[in-house]
Amino acid sequence: MAGSEKSRASGFTLIELMVTLGVLAILAVLAAPSFSDFIDRYRLRGAVDDAVSLISNARAEAVKNDRDVSIAFGGATADWCVGANAAVEPTGGRPAAGAEPCDCRAVSTCQVGGQALAVAQGSHGGVTVNSVATSFIFSSKLGVISPLGTASATFTSPSAKYDLRLNVNALGQAAVCVPSGKPAIAGVSPC
Repeated sequence: MAGSEKSRASGFTLIELMVTLGVLAILAVLAAPSFSDFIDRYRLRGAVDDAVSLISNARAEAVKNDRDVSIAFGGATADWCVGANAAVEPTGGRPAAGAEPCDCRAVSTCQVGGQALAVAQGSHGGVTVNSVATSFIFSSKLGVISPLGTASATFTSPSAKYDLRLNVNALGQAAVCVPSGKPAIAGVSPC
């Protein structure tokens, strides 16, 4: 009778497959809000990290090359940019002139150390900056900012749920914090 037994093919039945797909669909629906929140924070952190990196590099170049470097935010609130421009190399034994702000909407005008140094418009879609008029100069001697004081700009996530404030203190050091009243972001201290 061994030859008359029916052989059973291995695999999933249609019902098992439908149950599995149903469970996966429920899990996807539950994970979607958390994932979109993660993307929102990720875009905001990326924009702020790029601005902090630009500011830190510009300060280092100012001290290294003994030339003032100008930092300027530009563009509209939703279509912002930030760029750095070093003073022109002195010639003929004359002292270096002051650094002129660059128009970061044309990235090629923002030159530090012979290279373009800017965060271009539209490179961080959806992230807005409320302080597009922020500009200051890093002194070539100590890397302090002029006018002396603190410069800041507040970045807002695409959903407007999260904010990060970028502060540059009088010594030219950039720091990021979460403004009061806004949800916390891991790794960033409150202001």
